[in-house]
Amino acid sequence: MLGRLDHRREELIDELRRTASAGLRAARPGPPIREVVLAALNELGWPQNARFLEEYLWAKRQLQLDSRAFASLRRDELRAWRHSPGARPAYIVPALNPDGSANPRWLTSSAWDLPRRVIASAETERLFDLQKIIALHVRGSRGPLGTLLERSAAQVLAIEPPPVSASVTATRAWRVHVRTHAAALVEVIRTRDDEDREQIAARLAELPVHERVWGRAA
Repeated sequence: MLGRLDHRREELIDELRRTASAGLRAARPGPPIREVVLAALNELGWPQNARFLEEYLWAKRQLQLDSRAFASLRRDELRAWRHSPGARPAYIVPALNPDGSANPRWLTSSAWDLPRRVIASAETERLFDLQKIIALHVRGSRGPLGTLLERSAAQVLAIEPPPVSASVTATRAWRVHVRTHAAALVEVIRTRDDEDREQIAARLAELPVHERVWGRAA
């Protein structure tokens, strides 16, 4: 029963977000969705999965983009590339596995250096998850970004959020602790993962341009 209620709650929240997002974009037309997603990727700095990007866009811009819509967005980007390869400064493209095949679970920008788009191992994916926490700069009251940071810390670091009754000072201290802990873990991972990704990227650099951008066919 509780599971069904939680699921229904998420559905209602998504519906509310879509309605609010549509109203905001109608009142204040903004750049195309692809440009918004590319900007978000550049703000975060590392490959990210669709679900987190969905939450981030809502928290940062009050823009609701269903995570399932990212697959359609990638197909549109691929069609644009095939029509005129390299015509745009950047495309929303998948990360690359060590064998050069696409890993659509992680979204990247084609403008990034190849080593940043490569997944060397499970440690690389752990790095991407930790970078989410470091990229979330929250000031003042909790708000949507603060809530997203707390949820990410619980999922990635198993650190429970501060209680609702926590003071501003206590909440700020919690955020500093979480970011410091995540940064320390990132440093440990990158001591070996950076070299692994560089070596893989050097091999993949020999692939044709299309395969370097979109991945080799399976």
